[in-house]
Amino acid sequence: MNAEREFAYKVRHHLNQGAEELDRKAAERLHTARRNALAHQRAASAQLSLASMGHIVADVILPRARALIAIIGLVAGVIGISVWNDYQKAAEFEEIDSALLADDLPINAYLDKGFRAWLSEHSSQD
Repeated sequence: MNAEREFAYKVRHHLNQGAEELDRKAAERLHTARRNALAHQRAASAQLSLASMGHIVADVILPRARALIAIIGLVAGVIGISVWNDYQKAAEFEEIDSALLADDLPINAYLDKGFRAWLSEHSSQD
């Protein structure tokens, strides 16, 4: 970076020397040409155009695209896991319900607190 700065100073020095050596008539012509060029220069407009839309996409949206894709993937994963978990629970409940309906015991027997105690005693013996 320091070498670039030194080069810029040398170029500026040579240009200043060349400008001092110009005769008055050439300097006036250059000054007139510069004023004409500035007068004909169009002012920059702040209108929205396709080029500015490309600028918005390139500078605003694309740098955040990775994060946006990661967030979308994370949300889709969480929703997928939730749905899969719901299906798993439904399958378990279906299995329990079909076992209850196929059994000879009435459903009220399963609701009895004494039956739960009897089940816990016999399950601990196994």
